[in-house]
Amino acid sequence: MPPASGMGGMGGMGSGMGSEPRLSLPPLSEGVSIAQVTTLLDRLSAADETAFLVSWVEQLAAGRPRLDPALSVRLLRGYREVGRVDRARELAASLPSAPAAWNPLDAGRLAIERAALATIDGRADHAEAELRLASRALASAPRGAGLREQLDLHLTTAQLELRQHRVAPAAAALRLAEHVSERLEDGAWRVPVSMTLGHLAMRLADPRAAAKHYANALTRSPARGQAALRAHGNLAIAHGSTGRFDEARLNAETACAIAAEIASGWRHADAFDVLAIVEIAADRPLSALEALDNALGALGELEQPTLRYQLAGHRTWVLAMLGRAQAAKQWLAKADKFRAEIGVADAIDDQDLVATRARTYESCGQHDEALKAALPHATLLPDAFVTGSLNLVVARSALATNDHDTARAAIERVALSGDKHGWVFPERGASATLWELALKSGDSRVVRYAEKMLAFVTGGAPPPSLPPPRSTMPSVAPPGFDARGSMDDMDPAADNFGDGEVLIYVTTLQGVSRVRQTELAAATAGAALVVDTIAHCLRIFDREVSLERRRALEPLVVQLLRRAREGLSAEEILRAAGGPGPESADAEHRVRVLISRVRDLLGDPAAIERVRDAGEHGRTRYRLSPNVRFALVEPLANN
Repeated sequence: MPPASGMGGMGGMGSGMGSEPRLSLPPLSEGVSIAQVTTLLDRLSAADETAFLVSWVEQLAAGRPRLDPALSVRLLRGYREVGRVDRARELAASLPSAPAAWNPLDAGRLAIERAALATIDGRADHAEAELRLASRALASAPRGAGLREQLDLHLTTAQLELRQHRVAPAAAALRLAEHVSERLEDGAWRVPVSMTLGHLAMRLADPRAAAKHYANALTRSPARGQAALRAHGNLAIAHGSTGRFDEARLNAETACAIAAEIASGWRHADAFDVLAIVEIAADRPLSALEALDNALGALGELEQPTLRYQLAGHRTWVLAMLGRAQAAKQWLAKADKFRAEIGVADAIDDQDLVATRARTYESCGQHDEALKAALPHATLLPDAFVTGSLNLVVARSALATNDHDTARAAIERVALSGDKHGWVFPERGASATLWELALKSGDSRVVRYAEKMLAFVTGGAPPPSLPPPRSTMPSVAPPGFDARGSMDDMDPAADNFGDGEVLIYVTTLQGVSRVRQTELAAATAGAALVVDTIAHCLRIFDREVSLERRRALEPLVVQLLRRAREGLSAEEILRAAGGPGPESADAEHRVRVLISRVRDLLGDPAAIERVRDAGEHGRTRYRLSPNVRFALVEPLANN
């Protein structure tokens, strides 16, 4: 949901703040400590009172020739947070470029704010330079000081890395931010921090971590305030994306109720849009359409082009789900119009529009047009939720045109993303044939996810490879509940089944099957090569090799067996082995070294063969020789 700038709760302000009248003018007494003033301003910012903070400091600045650096950097941050970005740019330009006389924390804060503005403006080089300045300044601060600045440094770094589509560094920065946030005192400031951590986790395709952060924010927010409204809405989206539909619906409906009381207009419309998103994920298009009707009614004649664009796109998708093709085409035209009006948009938003366009073509029976629109984007943003929905359109349209290879590749992309991140994509019933096809995959991760989707479709008990239903942390945590406690620290798979025998996956050239561990010998009989990921060993005929000290080779060998038919490209080999990727200077050499080590491990150079894709620009692939009989042993749990 878009950030709100309401009054919020006062949180850690202290009991005296609730009974005293608010100061309409800043105190002008020179006896007031600047440290006390900045502490007050930080608490106001944490209590969602940034708009008042900006007004207060502006009045103070009007009566003085020069603001104290500590006040200047807080005013700069305030301008950015309330959306007065142009004013923030002006203030940042007026401050010293290298404030040597400033204390390290204020200098670090200034560099962080300049980095944030450069990130907004798309000036990545400038942002990186400012972040380096901030890091040096904070390194010279007294030991134990500047934790809040360190937190903002890591958060800004994560946002910049995401803008540059550098997922691994962004995830590392987010982990550092989470670590620093746990070292700070509790209080109202944790609400906006937890919300920011949740937003970053969602953008990094980690909905479970995002839900944990949103729940943290919710437990510290006044029950009927702006902060609770935002937390409920974001928690609804996180839960809905992972199949926790009942909890998601409760959060979304609570957000709608709060918005009706305190935030009419576009915020009320946005809450209904969140409910529509949940109902789409839950495969309830009629309920989603009703929520969108309510959203449009709440929005009325207000401008809000971004929200209108989102509502138009979601309505297009719902109408396509309902088979109302002509109405879907009409709303797709509206979505295109609103998209043109908002100018620059996030890459995921553009991917969402591509998926919506392809889904509209599919609803019209124009499967070739759907494929033409979707295929160029099918491998972009592979971890994003919307890319899974896009690939489902590709798979269904390809199957409708009897292109089974394209359908199989697309549904495997969907399953791998869903299994990795916990996504549960909509239109499960319409895709049931595809999930049946995915059960024939040679990748146990694809099979596991297909079983999960088919369990959703049938409404029956999950297969033995899936965990039984378990109680989860309620979305609205009870008083005193520590949301830092685990939401997902239980083993995600049932260790035992039936009479206590452990079930495992065994993959051969014939596909993936579930067997009891006591049946392992029979399941692998006749296999010359057995890779056991549970025991971390490899057996070739009578020779056994431990993989404990070959951890870089084990995932590569596993991937070679999962992709035994088609093989792996050079890029896929590097990603499977970890370490430097295909962009590294010695990538080609590393591929040759890795394949050479795998051949040595297997004891037969002919066990891995080099093939080339058809066509003038066909890629080189490495695959297991077709005459090698193999078995891959894996646990049921998704670790």
